[in-house]
Amino acid sequence: MNDQEHMALAEEQLRLLLELSGEVLPLRISVQQMTDRVFISGAITDTLRNRVLIGLSLKALDSFERLVVDAREKRSECSHHLKTMVESFIYCHWVGDDPTEHRAKLLYADGCRARAVYHENCSDSESDKESAAAWKELQRAQVLGMETEWRAFKDAGIGGLAVEARIAESYHKIYRMACEAAHMGDLCVYMPPQPQEVGITFSDLSMLRSYVSLRFGIHLACDLLQDASDALGMAIAEKLNGFRVRISEIQSMAVG
Repeated sequence: MNDQEHMALAEEQLRLLLELSGEVLPLRISVQQMTDRVFISGAITDTLRNRVLIGLSLKALDSFERLVVDAREKRSECSHHLKTMVESFIYCHWVGDDPTEHRAKLLYADGCRARAVYHENCSDSESDKESAAAWKELQRAQVLGMETEWRAFKDAGIGGLAVEARIAESYHKIYRMACEAAHMGDLCVYMPPQPQEVGITFSDLSMLRSYVSLRFGIHLACDLLQDASDALGMAIAEKLNGFRVRISEIQSMAVG
């Protein structure tokens, strides 16, 4: 397969994945609406663990929606949204594996730490200083009596948590690929001089990254929707399995 054939195939695969995404996104809306109803009604117990799990799932699915938007424009920035998706997916499984509040507290504490750092670096205003101090106090409250677990959590990193949650493949296959762009691994693609000869161009590379990011993104969205469906008692497993079959068919396409 020459470059032109390869790009034509990827273009068609991206088109088909975008069509599929249009069928996945309404399920994301249905899950969010159902989550709101059962949480407000008290059918789901109002615990930190449940709130963290719901927050992670909705954060990941919102990132999927933005990934689809960028994929339509063939923007390589898709990978940034994919990174957020897989990060939330790993955290969700890690917290979900613990029936207690411990892991939820550790993750929430890390969010408080990040907010404190933001306000510390934002400005020297009294408002930001007060906000940073408040978030630091929230962090301390969450890890009180769990200092050893907090240090182990920070040392493990996202890769270590993926191993603990038995989804290391998601870290190695998806997270690290998505981080290439976020961590400047693709800087050389943007640096001049750009190729002048016939072949794969800058826009082609963006399209390819869009295709790969969207393919992984749909897989993750299906897994997240399945987890939510199981928790909420929604009968969408058959539909999600059908989506997975279509992803595999699109991925295995060859030049006609």
